[in-house]
Amino acid sequence: MSTPWVPTARMAPRTTSETGERGTRRAFTLFELLIVLAIIALFTGVLVLRFEDGDTEESLNRAATDLKSAALKAKKRAYAFRRDQFIVFGRGGFVLTERPPAEFGALRFATEADGRPFYNETFRLPGGVELDLLLPGATRWTGEPGYVWSFRSSGLNDPLRVRLSKGRSYARLDFNVLTALAEEEIVIE
Repeated sequence: MSTPWVPTARMAPRTTSETGERGTRRAFTLFELLIVLAIIALFTGVLVLRFEDGDTEESLNRAATDLKSAALKAKKRAYAFRRDQFIVFGRGGFVLTERPPAEFGALRFATEADGRPFYNETFRLPGGVELDLLLPGATRWTGEPGYVWSFRSSGLNDPLRVRLSKGRSYARLDFNVLTALAEEEIVIE
């Protein structure tokens, strides 16, 4: 007796291309590679711009915070010690002091009187940040160093507008005459 014939299923050959050729692989075209590279470059550019914006914003915030804290400290010191305080603006920063400088160009300060040292605290602007002032009664911003901002022991201080800029981004501070607090506007471009 012979074994009955049983049909077996036959597998179709495996193909990897549209033409049905066995064992060939389809490669990326030059156009597809250029599209992928353009997308990667676009995402990288967006990330770099966001990183630079964050650095600019951090620099402007740090400079604005330093100036606001110096103004409040000058106000409190003037009232507490019944002695006028001054913030003197120079290139690259400003100084909180009890005495205005003897020479404005060099920003040289007296260091002691009656054997006791004067209070001087220096604040440096972060790299790339420029400081401009809109002086009382002026219509144009100026970056000239040597302006002395006074805080009187009576509790009043001079009005002042300050613009801190880095590139096209800026922070503008409008200081109140009575409180020495600032209204702040920051524009990041």
